[in-house]
Amino acid sequence: MIRPLRGIRRPLSLQTAFTAERRCAACSSAFLPPARDDPAGPDAFCCPACANRLQRRSAGYCPLCGALAPSPRTPVFPCSACLAKAPPWTRTFFHAAYDDLLRDLLLRFKFQGQISLALPLGAILASHPDLSACPADLIIPIPLPAKRLARRGFNQALELARPLARRLQKPLAAHLLLRTRSTAPQPGLSRSERFLNLAQAFVAPSPAAVHNLHILLLDDIMTTGATFAAASTILLAAGARSISIAALGRTPE
Repeated sequence: MIRPLRGIRRPLSLQTAFTAERRCAACSSAFLPPARDDPAGPDAFCCPACANRLQRRSAGYCPLCGALAPSPRTPVFPCSACLAKAPPWTRTFFHAAYDDLLRDLLLRFKFQGQISLALPLGAILASHPDLSACPADLIIPIPLPAKRLARRGFNQALELARPLARRLQKPLAAHLLLRTRSTAPQPGLSRSERFLNLAQAFVAPSPAAVHNLHILLLDDIMTTGATFAAASTILLAAGARSISIAALGRTPE
């Protein structure tokens, strides 16, 4: 009887390879995800080449507003704007700069109807190592204006929040923050125009439901922080104890 040599791994059977193999969420090529108990990062959903382009930004940003430093290797330190005037939230979580492959995936997700990307993108955000320590009592996605929601067919922030809520085991409460009016799309507006555009654009319809709670606000992209600021101000006025914010992408200056 011939025995297999020790130390030599047998090749995957066809059945095992078929079960384990996945298609890259970015380029659709076949790949084998890493063998670990709780896969959630880019390498769980993307081939090695694409996962390398989706690595989390671990340095070179402001911990309060997420503003990106010119170099991704500089220490995490509050920017001058936040040192002069702190934002209404206490902490910012984001995955990476809104450029390259992350920008391409978010554009496909939002504007090309590729809603299947919500799961990998939301799980990638949820893999942020510090989010598990966020003292959030519940998660609230930023709502879309009614006309934009009807045209798109879904709220991208809500879809990204679903895998995040499951991973953090926190309630998802989309009904606790509503849009009071339609607003002009933020892209193309200056910083001051963005803040003015969102003035009184939100309402917290059930103040008792957020009273003394820590809220994690979530959106797909953060640029100037005007949307988060307007929503945070309303929730704090309604009685929320504190606010943290999360976004998948942070727009470079």
